Amino acid sequence: MRIPGRAELKINGLQVAVWMMIFLPLLAWPVCAKINSKPSAPKLLMSVDRSTAKVGDFLWLSLKYNLPEGANLPEKVDVKGIETLTVVNQVVQDNEIRINFQIDQLETFDVGPVGLTYLDKDGDDHFIEAKPVTITVESNLGEKPETSTLRPIQDIISTESRFWPYLIWGTVAILLLGTLVFGLWWYKKRSVGKTAEKMVEPPHVRAERELDRLLADRQFADGDVKQFYFRFSEIIRQYMEAIRPFPAAELTTEEIVRRCRNIPQDQQIVHLLRHADLVKFANALPTPQRKDQDIRETREYIRQTHPEPSSDVQAGNEADK
Repeated sequence: MRIPGRAELKINGLQVAVWMMIFLPLLAWPVCAKINSKPSAPKLLMSVDRSTAKVGDFLWLSLKYNLPEGANLPEKVDVKGIETLTVVNQVVQDNEIRINFQIDQLETFDVGPVGLTYLDKDGDDHFIEAKPVTITVESNLGEKPETSTLRPIQDIISTESRFWPYLIWGTVAILLLGTLVFGLWWYKKRSVGKTAEKMVEPPHVRAERELDRLLADRQFADGDVKQFYFRFSEIIRQYMEAIRPFPAAELTTEEIVRRCRNIPQDQQIVHLLRHADLVKFANALPTPQRKDQDIRETREYIRQTHPEPSSDVQAGNEADK
């Protein structure tokens, strides 16, 4: 038996190494292809262009999403978790949704968690969610608000009456008018009796009538935007006071928010009250389109929350028919 020499062994080893370099990549290719073909997990990342802002500032909220292969967003994109924001504009781009909103809160708050619904390649609904982000709200009075000088919204009004000569005649006229009104009231109460309940105007009817009168006065179109939103906010507060067990007309917006924290329907109207406060006290200037949107949302809130008429009133109306 012939023993191979050292040169032959060296040649055979080199051939084996060459064949291994050729076949090993071919054997590993199915495994790599299987790993690469694994679908990527859907992701949603949320960020803001600035984490610090003041009341009245506008910020951009960015939602960057990564969907599985064949998945897409529905025709009408529904972003959850931004209901308490005052949204000004929303732009849907490739793999990103940008939302422009206005700061209408006085304290630091969290945005989110924010969620998004998408459709897979089979048309089934799926939901992805992004972690919340914190926005720090700074004071409009500067870094040292305690040293700022506050000025009254209106000029100082003199308490000296300029109508003193007419006071006596005015008092007499008021007394006569009061006597006449009392007489009419007593007569109507005596003649109407138990049917007086049917004459009471329901709160939702009164609120709708006041909204119609507000639009008819054309204060917004004439440039008196602040007075328009004073009346608009008062209509909402009076309606809430009529249907809720707290004096909404006498409370601040933040006090109303705390009272209706557990009432989902009232959460829809909170951002309208905050927006009205920005117009009244921070000189925010809404567009006509935003004004129309505020009116529509208020009417929808009234439609969803108005109390049903009592059985006695329904019976009286059927008797009249």
